[in-house]
Amino acid sequence: MLKTKLQVDMGSETVGKALLKLAVPSVLSMFFHTLFHLMDTIFVSWLGEVSLAAMSLSFPLLFVIFAVANGMAVGTTTCVTKELGAKRTKEAQSFANTSFMLILFLSLLPFPLLSPELSDRFYSLLGAKDGVLSECYAYSSWMIIGAPLMGLALLWEALFRSQGDTFTPMASMLLGNLINIVLDPILIFGLKWGIAGASIATLIGRIISLIYLVNRLKQRTVIHPMLTLKSNFLQNSKDISIVGFPVALSQASMAIGSALMNKVLSIFGPAAISAWMLGNRIEMFAFLPVFGINSGLIPFLSYNIGKGDLQRVKEALKIAAKAAITLMLAIGLLIYTFPDFFLIPFAPTPQMASMAIDSIRASATGYVFAAVDITLWGLFQGSGYAYFGMISQITRTLLLRAPLAYIMGLYLGIKFLWWSQPLSALGSFLLSLLFAGKVLKLILKDINSKA
Repeated sequence: MLKTKLQVDMGSETVGKALLKLAVPSVLSMFFHTLFHLMDTIFVSWLGEVSLAAMSLSFPLLFVIFAVANGMAVGTTTCVTKELGAKRTKEAQSFANTSFMLILFLSLLPFPLLSPELSDRFYSLLGAKDGVLSECYAYSSWMIIGAPLMGLALLWEALFRSQGDTFTPMASMLLGNLINIVLDPILIFGLKWGIAGASIATLIGRIISLIYLVNRLKQRTVIHPMLTLKSNFLQNSKDISIVGFPVALSQASMAIGSALMNKVLSIFGPAAISAWMLGNRIEMFAFLPVFGINSGLIPFLSYNIGKGDLQRVKEALKIAAKAAITLMLAIGLLIYTFPDFFLIPFAPTPQMASMAIDSIRASATGYVFAAVDITLWGLFQGSGYAYFGMISQITRTLLLRAPLAYIMGLYLGIKFLWWSQPLSALGSFLLSLLFAGKVLKLILKDINSKA
């Protein structure tokens, strides 16, 4: 039993009200999480095109690290919430222990890239040259050092969400982000640490966030992750990975897709890579409400699937999809109409701004398709059938976007290259829609088999 009442009663509270309570703090948490990267991007952009290009080239590696840790965290959310929905607190604790060891081990895997020689070889393959290589190492090395801390923070956030508390993760991100914002200009410009200062500021912010989460979890619940190896470790790891690995792979495919896009864009020079980076940062902010809804949807669906209430699952999915469509229609129209306004903080060069505007406007035409797609990923992850979302994501980023970008850029020019984004989003949406009907049937089958 939990020491305190769940922040949100996911089993009996009105579906719309429960989702709203889960989603709003999640949106704010996502906002502060994204603000980490946005503030770094703004300050680094003031250092010039070389530093910004280095950040863009470093981003795929850092996103893969995040994807692996977040995938395991999502798998933990699903497993823990299902156990809590079925009133099995001991088993929920066991999953938390397993995830602790799993995430800690996986977050150590990129440490070989702390070698400058290996780092230069790696980023050379991604298209980095000359001064960009040293900037890539300066930025990514501190992020790699901080990978275990980031992974554990994601685990602690997952445990709060699995118990209906999305407010505490939001508060931790707010705290860490405020520290990052204060330290960024001091370390980058005051101490003249350049791009490394941005990375160190983020690392310090994440350390403070993790300390806050650990202390709060001790006060609120009997579920405390511990470094312990028990006989059920392999089985628990398998259960977590069934959900987490497809999530990690689908998110990692986004990083690989970004790396491939950077490779294509390197043909057009650092300004094109930087323009793509700026467009991505703005898009990340645009989709915060949808990712927040998705983050609240996953534990809600898991809990009610564990409880055996398919009606609440379907109702939640409909509400989430309608909200995502409405929000992204409005946000997409705003960004398409005023892209120049959203680029002001980055102070781009005229060439970079022109490319970024083309990229932003092309991408905005596919926002609604992407919004529904992300909502359906919530269904796949919350139900434990995350591999369907993985297939859709890989189709979008690797099978459609990168090849389309190369072909359109090569034969039609860079102005048409950006349209690979909405076209690939449409393809992924159609595929996810097809999978959603199948998953709902599988959920019904699972519930009936346990009745």
